[in-house]
Amino acid sequence: MNEESWLRHAGQGEARATRREALLGGAMIAVAAAGFALKPRRIEKLLGNAKLESLVPDAFGGWKYQAASGLVLPPADQMRDKIYSQLVTRAYTRADGASVMLLIAYSGAQDGTIQVHRPEVCYPASGYKLTTIAQHETPLAPGVAIPSRYIVAEADLRREQLIYWTRVGDYFPTKWSAQRGAVVRENFAGVIPDGVLVRVSTVGSGDESALLDGFARDLYAAIGLRLRQVLVGMDRGTQAPKLT
Repeated sequence: MNEESWLRHAGQGEARATRREALLGGAMIAVAAAGFALKPRRIEKLLGNAKLESLVPDAFGGWKYQAASGLVLPPADQMRDKIYSQLVTRAYTRADGASVMLLIAYSGAQDGTIQVHRPEVCYPASGYKLTTIAQHETPLAPGVAIPSRYIVAEADLRREQLIYWTRVGDYFPTKWSAQRGAVVRENFAGVIPDGVLVRVSTVGSGDESALLDGFARDLYAAIGLRLRQVLVGMDRGTQAPKLT
């Protein structure tokens, strides 16, 4: 091979190496950019320093607080203690004999990996069989309808009906997969989201979904702005929630 041919082949090899380096460098930049984008940079804590217990009224819309016991709770393990920073459980009664139980579990976790104990897990763990699981929508006020779930749970002599919803940042996931997706989307947007689980339940043999929706509406009408934001997110009164 003469000197001219050698230089030509050497130049081609150098060009190929340069292209490989450029592609590798581009890929590394893309990974770095994605990592930076995925790194949360804003912590969302709609509850702030307020105490959840103090924001939930003892009486509203004909309902009166009676007790804090008798509710099915998430498993009493370290995971529950880690997940929820505040937990409120109350039983309310009305003059006509109606009784409804309320659970609000709030998580202000700052690790970007918020999880929520859904009733589909904690009720069977407490000995219940879930006989109905259906998609639901809870209308809280004009323009505020929250994607939720309606569940019937039965155990021996007790038949409990409940509606519940979860909020993770700006999303209302009704499934585990959607819940994980909501966390990823919030993290990708640079946000460490807070989250809440709201559960309203009653014991009865008929279809009590209307009673449960009515209780939720009465509660929403009676609470202040801070708790409304915790339950349904920022500015939810004039926006339709994101479906996931």
